[in-house]
Amino acid sequence: MKTFFLILTIAALLITACSDSGTGSDPQKDPVLTVSQNELNLSGSPRWDRFSLMNSGGGQVEWIIEETPDWIDVSEKSGIGLTASDTTTIRITTHFEQLEYGNYNGEIRISSNAGSAIIVVTLEYKAPQLKLDPEIINMDRHYQYSELTFFNEGGGELIWTINYAPDWLEFSMDSGSVFSQPEQVSYRARINSIDYGQYSDKVRITSNGGDSEINVYLSYEREVEVFAGAGAAGIELGDTYLMVEKLLGKPTSSGYQRPEKTVFIHNVNYDNIGVEFRIKNNSPILFGSGEVGYIRMTSPYDGLTPEQIGLQSTSDELVAAVGEPQQKDGPQWIYEGIIYTIRNGRIAEMLIQDPDF
Repeated sequence: MKTFFLILTIAALLITACSDSGTGSDPQKDPVLTVSQNELNLSGSPRWDRFSLMNSGGGQVEWIIEETPDWIDVSEKSGIGLTASDTTTIRITTHFEQLEYGNYNGEIRISSNAGSAIIVVTLEYKAPQLKLDPEIINMDRHYQYSELTFFNEGGGELIWTINYAPDWLEFSMDSGSVFSQPEQVSYRARINSIDYGQYSDKVRITSNGGDSEINVYLSYEREVEVFAGAGAAGIELGDTYLMVEKLLGKPTSSGYQRPEKTVFIHNVNYDNIGVEFRIKNNSPILFGSGEVGYIRMTSPYDGLTPEQIGLQSTSDELVAAVGEPQQKDGPQWIYEGIIYTIRNGRIAEMLIQDPDF
């Protein structure tokens, strides 16, 4: 009797294993063509207008797009070898130059050895209309990086160009296009190319959806922003990398080392302002929640301590302002909460570090 039940149990396990098709294609099943959607409201952009073809059966699907409206193009018109583990994404480009403003609809018809499908496409085509956010840009040494958002509040393709910007303001791109989804263009003040002072100017943008002018202001002065044991460059010890990137933008370079075999020390450099941050993380990927434990300042950084000490101050000025160092280690003069590197009688670097870092 026990042998009989053992045989039944083994047979049941074999049936279960054979019926589990997993994620691969089962050659015993017929192929079945599946589309990700049956209706699609077009924006006009292949970046956003797309659908997917899949095989929800077995074997392989050989498919062909037999019909589309004459005012759109598809990225692929046919394919062979679509198995159950594959997905083919088809991108749609709308040709607005062939259309008048108005409402349009049509069908994408797909046939295959595994069935057919129809996707109904609709388009509301209005004149493009430019909108910008923000409409005024205010910048200073702690806010020298941000993004300008381009909106198309109309329809179709909004084509824009920055015709004029002051020399001290750099945009990541000076022309582009926007469909129904907004586009963000980063900008940064070139503070290393100007003298201290107050600046005001305009940014002029032209487009096929109207023109716009943005007033832009920059206040750039040498300021007290280095605080022993606390932080510098607008960042404090313990602030997250997310805060660093929000304030200063993407770093010019980054990397990591793993001296303890347990944690990764990420070094994040902003060469344009002369600041390096180091952040501990348990992963080779730097997450936004990682906290700053080390701030190193080198040329061209120009922040000052409350005693008006900064890079290029002389060692005599340093001693007169804060006294003799607690310790000297080669070129490093160590004070409570801040380390100065002295070269040729002047401060070449400053360092603020968490004691537990």
